[in-house]
Amino acid sequence: MARPRNQEARKRELVSVTSRLLIERGQAGARLVDIAEAASLTPAAVSYYYPDLADLYSDTYETATEQYLTRRRQQVSEIAPAVERLVECIALGVPHAGTSSRAATVLLMELSALAIRRERIVASGLEFEAEQLRLFGEILDQGVAEGTMRLPYGALETARAILAVEDGIAIPVVAGRLPSDEALRVTLSVATSLTGADLLAARG
Repeated sequence: MARPRNQEARKRELVSVTSRLLIERGQAGARLVDIAEAASLTPAAVSYYYPDLADLYSDTYETATEQYLTRRRQQVSEIAPAVERLVECIALGVPHAGTSSRAATVLLMELSALAIRRERIVASGLEFEAEQLRLFGEILDQGVAEGTMRLPYGALETARAILAVEDGIAIPVVAGRLPSDEALRVTLSVATSLTGADLLAARG
């Protein structure tokens, strides 16, 4: 790893290395010695920038969630009708093999396991969930305004239900127990029952 001129640049590189190791090997393969080797540094050099490895994991989680949210919101914003926006938003949350969505899902799952012990990751996780609920809520409110969706529950409750299905179904997909296409079909079916919009037909 080339030596950046400033500490923030070095930290960004270490976050990038840590992300890659977590995706490829999981937590067991992203220890201090593993990160140091992958970054062409000594463990002491990594510890200079991150005396507590938990802070490196926390920065990695914050970066991962920010990138995930930015990518999702940008891609959804390019679609006008609410029904199509919701279909795309849900599709982006399914971890299809060989895509950035799967890599991001694996990374977030690995880091989320630390959330019960790390205050910073807990805080980032809460913000991550709130932003996703906000995005889903905006789409649902738009659908109601357009007359293409009918919500038996409020927008927030509906958004939370869809997100819960998305989060729960990602685990068997990543574990190889459920095909991603089937996971998408199931999630769209549940969302259809919650919105009154035929999301499967909109998916085509």
